Formats: sequence, structure tokens, C-alpha cells
Amino acid sequence: MTGQLLAQGATSGALASLWAASCMLASCEPQLRSAGAAPNAESEDKSPESSATAEKAPEALGSRGGDPPPVLARSMYEFRGPPLLALRELRARAEVVRRLPPNTFVPKKSYRLSFQSDAPLGGKVQVIFREPQDRSFRTFEVEVPSRARGGFLEFDAPAFTERAELRITPTRGELRLRELTLSLIPPRSQTEPIRSYQDSYVPKGYGLVFNDEFEGGALDRAKWFTRYIYASETLDRLGDEKQRYRDNDNHVVSGGVLKLVARKVTDSDPQGVNYESGMIRSDFTIHYGFFETRVKMPGGLGVFPAFWLNSDVSRSGRMEHPPEIDIFEFVSNGKDDTVDKIHIAASAPPGYTNRVLFTDRDFDRKHRTYQAPFHFNEGFHTIGCEWTPETITTYVDGKPIVRTTFRWVYDEGELGGPAHILLNLAIGGNWAGRYGIDDSAFPQALEVDWVRVYQRMAEAPVRTVARGAGGEMDAGGGQDE
Repeated sequence: MTGQLLAQGATSGALASLWAASCMLASCEPQLRSAGAAPNAESEDKSPESSATAEKAPEALGSRGGDPPPVLARSMYEFRGPPLLALRELRARAEVVRRLPPNTFVPKKSYRLSFQSDAPLGGKVQVIFREPQDRSFRTFEVEVPSRARGGFLEFDAPAFTERAELRITPTRGELRLRELTLSLIPPRSQTEPIRSYQDSYVPKGYGLVFNDEFEGGALDRAKWFTRYIYASETLDRLGDEKQRYRDNDNHVVSGGVLKLVARKVTDSDPQGVNYESGMIRSDFTIHYGFFETRVKMPGGLGVFPAFWLNSDVSRSGRMEHPPEIDIFEFVSNGKDDTVDKIHIAASAPPGYTNRVLFTDRDFDRKHRTYQAPFHFNEGFHTIGCEWTPETITTYVDGKPIVRTTFRWVYDEGELGGPAHILLNLAIGGNWAGRYGIDDSAFPQALEVDWVRVYQRMAEAPVRTVARGAGGEMDAGGGQDE
């Protein structure tokens, strides 16, 4: 959501300068930029060098229905040696937090925490990763049901692993865990079977590394979180939007489709935040690739769904914004932005301009909008983005719409953290709600058929050896780096 994302509680780097001077960190919300006026977004470079540069138009992508791309399995690595953590017994009558040594985890490796339990009233076991400022940015948890005999939690370590903790919380009374162990395990799969590649448009040379087909009856919480990464993973709205993200049946999975459901819940909020809605943020992170989703937009006046990439915490522990890539923003305000348009943009650090290399004739460079020959709320359409170290190219149903130069860096040029994926349905604000919100349209939903991520096979990492917790291990196969 270009020009709108500000991390609550940020106090340094490019992010801090964006806060209003009167804003108190303990209570202030991110401030919404003016609609369609995102700073450092792509613009036409008027320099003599750029005007003499012409690029061949990107080729249209054909449906991969009869020619599916390969699945890139994560490389195996050695996982020998004793458990990284072994406790014969742990008793907790209140919350217990145990900091883990900085070398416990290796980024992007898979781990299993297992235990036997004696909990008359149950409880919760969590592994939490924190950034250097001690805000959490990744929490993995498993519920301990009453009178459970045992349980386990499997997860991948994030890019920054130096500040991790184990947290045990009883529901009430004493929670007793026995034979609690933390161990390195073989790589967890990030992909699942795909019934059909019809309506999927992927360039040749890419292989699948992550997907969710939204089969079954519930959101896969091992793949997705439902709040922004900021404010210790609790931020539930941006700027002047009029919704809060909740888990009150706001993520409905049925018939192979995820619906991010928005509804009006009150008329009396002092700031007009009268709605609740759904959003998903991926645990999976990556640098560069091809990103696709097949979606049907809501159509009521005032809706604001988006599919975008945002910087996660880097290996050095930095979490800053920008960079950000808005694969699409769909704004229905009824006048300036209508149901046949999507907004496509990217946010780069100060001093860097994204130079336009190609646009479709129906792409408006000034407002960065594509006007389609159809209404996005009347059927499903596939929107994709190819992100390389130098460029981003956006496609609608395989048709190239716009290509610009782009660098995924922090303000002084350091490579930004790996990107996580977001899909959300916001409501209102100065942009989407400019001409009001149609309450009669609620409840309504952003419908998501699937989300798929591919990596260029020629850029798949080679197998290398690294020493980490548990002894020597192969560090290859980390497709998300």
C-alpha cells in the first residue's frame, strides 16, 4: 500500500521521519498519504539518458494449463547431533519465558518443538523471535489441550534469529511439560498439490516454491498470520482506514476459495472505524520471483483490497519501510477510481526514482492505474508480478501492463529484508472513502482462488556448508533467500 505503510513504534531510519511531529509513539496510528501520491514511486525519467533508452515490450504470458512449471523442492541438509534444547520437566503456574542462546537457530532451517504434557486446563507453548528493539516479529504457537498426552510445533526460523525465546503459558492452574525437546528437522514443504494451472501465467524458467490453494475448511495458520508485522505483530489497520483486521469469521475458506470478509459492526466509533475485515501475511519470505494470485474483487463503494510485498526483518535485524511493491491496489470510490481499474506502484527509498520502461496503452502513468476492458468485481482474474534485482513487471491475465526499474533496498542502499506477501481488504479512508462508503453492500469479500510464488530456476541457491546449532549442516535449498 505504497506511501501509506508506517510501522507503529518505529523510531529510526527512513520510517521515523514519516511520523507526524505531534504523534506519540504509544498511541499513534500510521498516517495515510494522499491518494495516488506515493513518494518515490515510479515516474517517467526525463533525463537524456533515459529518453534515449528503449526496451522491447515484455511478451504476453500464455496459460500454463497444459504445461505446468516444475516444483522446486527444498534441498536436504544434514541434521545430526543431540536436540538443541532438552528439558526433562518444566512446571508453570504463571507465564514462563526462557531466552534461547543466539546461536540456537539457523535462518530458514526447519525445527520441531515436541513435548509431553499434564495440563488439566491446558495452555499454550510459543516460540517467539524478536528484533533488536525487542518487538516480536514472528510468533509460532501450539495450544496444549486439557489432559493432552503430547504435542508438537514445527516452523522455519526467520532471517533474523539472534533474539528468540520459549514461552509457556498455562490457562489456569499448573501446566507441566515433560520431555520437551527442540530439534532440527528435514526441510518443511512450502508447496501443495495444484489441480490445474489453467488461468496461471508464469514465465518459462520458473519453478514453484510456495503456494496455497485454499482447500479444506479453514485458513492454514502455519502459512499465514492475520495482522501486520508491526507493533509486535498486533497492528490491525493503516492510516485513516475505517476497518480493523479481526478473526471473527473474516477468513472464510470454502470450495477452494478464501474470502476476506468485511462487515460493518458499529455506528459509534469516534474515528469512524466501524468495520472489521480480514487480511493475511505470509510466514514465507523471499527475495525476487514471480508472484500470482487469482482474485475476484468486491464492488461496494469504499472498498480497498490489495496484493503486495513488504520488507520483513533482515538478517541483520532491520525492519524498515520502504521498500514495498504494490502488485495491485483496487480502489472503488466511484469517481476517480472505478471497478475497471487497478493501481500498480512501488515505494523506493528517498533519492531513487523507478524509471518506466514499458506500459500498456491503457496504463495511466500519471496516476499509475490500469483501466481494463472489464470490471474486476464481476469475475476472477489473475494478477501477477515478476520481480528481479533490477525490475518489476506486472501482468493481468498474462498481459504485460507496466515494467519499471526498481531496487529493493533501504535508504542507504543496503539490501532490504526478504519480502513477505500480503492480501487484505481495507475499507474507507481518504482514498477509497473519498465519496463515502456504501453500507448496504456489506458484508462483502475479496475472494482469493489461490496464491502462488515461483523462483527462477537458474537463480536457485547452490548447496553450501554452514556451521550452526547442532553441528555442521548443509545450508543449501533456502529458496526464500
